[in-house]
Amino acid sequence: MNDYLDRSIIGLSLGFKEIVILNDARDAEELLVKRASNYSSRPPLIFAGKYQSNNKRLLLMRNDENLKKQRHAFLQMVQPRVLGGYESVQESEALILVENLLKEPTKPAFHISRFSSSIIFALTYGGRITDNDINDIITVLSNFIRNALPGAHLVDTFPLLDKLPDFLSPWRRQALDNGRDELKLFGRLTGDVKKKMDDLHVDIECFAARLWDQQNKLKLDFEDVARIAGTSFGAGTDTTAASIEWFLIAIVLYPHTLKAAQAEIDAALGGDDENMPSFSMVRQLPYCAALVKEIFRWAPPAPAAFPHYTEEDDEYKHRNEEEYPSPEEFNPERFLRNDDSIPTFESLNEGHYTFGFGRRKCPAGNLASKSVWIALVRILWAFNIEPTLDKYGHAILPDPGDCTSGMTT
Repeated sequence: MNDYLDRSIIGLSLGFKEIVILNDARDAEELLVKRASNYSSRPPLIFAGKYQSNNKRLLLMRNDENLKKQRHAFLQMVQPRVLGGYESVQESEALILVENLLKEPTKPAFHISRFSSSIIFALTYGGRITDNDINDIITVLSNFIRNALPGAHLVDTFPLLDKLPDFLSPWRRQALDNGRDELKLFGRLTGDVKKKMDDLHVDIECFAARLWDQQNKLKLDFEDVARIAGTSFGAGTDTTAASIEWFLIAIVLYPHTLKAAQAEIDAALGGDDENMPSFSMVRQLPYCAALVKEIFRWAPPAPAAFPHYTEEDDEYKHRNEEEYPSPEEFNPERFLRNDDSIPTFESLNEGHYTFGFGRRKCPAGNLASKSVWIALVRILWAFNIEPTLDKYGHAILPDPGDCTSGMTT
């Protein structure tokens, strides 16, 4: 069995579906990038896609004109020319994160989640997020993630069940109700932006405002605008938060990486206790850049990602030891190049596959990696992080393999 699992390509049958698992990046590049025209669709999800999302959720769309339209609209948020304008928001939220961790060090998950949510909310809707909005967003996103998991609903394994009438399909009403709750929330948030634009007659700098400005050009209806803007939360909140939480686990298990990163930050600041690391220092912090990349490799926040789907039959023959020696070990040094290359924010997404492949590669990968970077360097600047001790004085170390099931770990 172990020999079978060690193969670069594994085939499985699940119900009426044939599943292929790629364990080698070279295979993924060949199929998902070079043959993207055939490998960029999504498997049809009846519950989460057809009914809960009205076939308008970017993540679940088939490789067709609607996908191109929504992806083109979403890319407006993450074009390189606009990413620099987000840095002040990211730095401000990173400072708030450090302050909150100082005040309540026993609630890291809550404060990290608020950090990632606050950034996405400000960039998408141009305002500060409220506790009520956070709770509502977490509720609708949790419902979607739960319903989109493989095997979550029998109808996705046996599509013929969708032929049954409503009185024999209570799941259909549940899916439609979930979809209405989503649209009500994201419709309200995007509608508030539109109302401000109409009432104040001023330009509002946020993603939703850009969508409204180009609504006619992009041929978007109200639901399109609401769902595209809402997509930013599904794409950027849980995954960013998970990466920062994995960072805390890693530096507790591998404390030498904490010391190395802190020494680099101290040297870059030159003993200046008044200032903290900022985006302008990325070229001076190669070890911290390697630390971020190793987090993405060692513990990708969405390890199973979301499956690609082939439109036609085809033939073809992270922890690959040939590519990453000692893959289970957390080792940022593997990303420090021998040629002393100066790190850039673009390079944070090189050398790993956290954000996917080809046409389905996460369009917000650069935004996410910058949010993780600024959070990490400021946490490293502000805190020493050590494991909790038991009653005998022994360190209680987290188990990186003890994870819950889900799209995000």
